[in-house]
Amino acid sequence: MHVLVTRPEPQSSELCQLIIAQGNQATSFPTIAFAPPAELPAFELLNEQDWVIFISPQAVRETTPHIKIKHPKIAAVGAGTAKALYSAGYTHVLHPAIEWHSEGLLALPQFQIIGGQKIAIIRGAGGRELIDKELRERGANILTLITYERILPKSDIEPCLTLLKQGSIDVIVCTSYEGVRNLKVMLGEAGWPYLKNKPIIVMSERIKMLAQDLGFQTIWITRNPSQTAILDLLVE
Repeated sequence: MHVLVTRPEPQSSELCQLIIAQGNQATSFPTIAFAPPAELPAFELLNEQDWVIFISPQAVRETTPHIKIKHPKIAAVGAGTAKALYSAGYTHVLHPAIEWHSEGLLALPQFQIIGGQKIAIIRGAGGRELIDKELRERGANILTLITYERILPKSDIEPCLTLLKQGSIDVIVCTSYEGVRNLKVMLGEAGWPYLKNKPIIVMSERIKMLAQDLGFQTIWITRNPSQTAILDLLVE
């Protein structure tokens, strides 16, 4: 099996190594890159919060070099983000056990009665704002810190295009809607005839619906966003 992996780095290279270790082929072709935000986040306010919620591993990487979180409780949307926090030295991190997404975090008992609490949400620009909106409606005082922007990578598309034209790619891993959309944009009209019928792996029903709207025909959903879940689905 030859898998095209569109995750951002470093997750893309990590997943490729796991796929290759199982005797398959993998090509890394990230369709999302990151850039600093337009304005510097107010990191000095973090230790005044009751909770600090990280939305993604990238939010962790962009924040932890700038501040040591001492007093607030820390939460993550999923296990991947929690793992990034563990690597940064934070050992007590709350995250959903199974449903690694915004809805899963909002269902946790710790966020049901939060009237008057100060909660910082660390995210990228343009992401889902469901957590911000819902916790605000539950009475929390929300501080949103934008720590990065997602941008279209400046990549050489020819090697990827050649693999698609040769029929070498069997399946594509796209872990976010932006990743799916950017894949179609980056390969353009030259790549779309070869791209649209390739099976793609996504992380949620929501991303599947958006991918269908873009015109992709065969879409599989993992049980969660982990590298292990992606590998399990590839095996299946």
